[in-house]
Amino acid sequence: MNANDATLTALTTAQTGSTVADTAPNAPASPGFDVILGATAGSALGSCGARYTLTISAIDLTTATQAWPARACQQAFGPDHGWALSGPGPDYQCQQTFPVIVPGGVGGPLAGHVLQCVACLVSHGAQVVSIIQSHPFVLV
Repeated sequence: MNANDATLTALTTAQTGSTVADTAPNAPASPGFDVILGATAGSALGSCGARYTLTISAIDLTTATQAWPARACQQAFGPDHGWALSGPGPDYQCQQTFPVIVPGGVGGPLAGHVLQCVACLVSHGAQVVSIIQSHPFVLV
């Protein structure tokens, strides 16, 4: 990886507390689920403290609308936001879990809908930009 780049590498949904991808993450009857995001950064960027915005949103593919408000997180490259050397280095990696409470709960207005999460990392000045989407999933 280029020393000054970062890339979102994985975005998946899972049952709360799990790291296993699940296409029905709140089944059998959970009020929420987790969104798990993985990323890598080059040796110069991974611990430099540069600020970025991480935005995670969900699209209801059934109705072609935004499922719930996007979550924007102000973060920085470094250990305070989960960045650590990848094995012996020189690159860095980060994995974060974001809990999601299903709007309307189990059996609510999104029950049976197909959704997809999208994440975007944009550094200050847009020098580093990475976008990723999850596989589609269904809510119960």
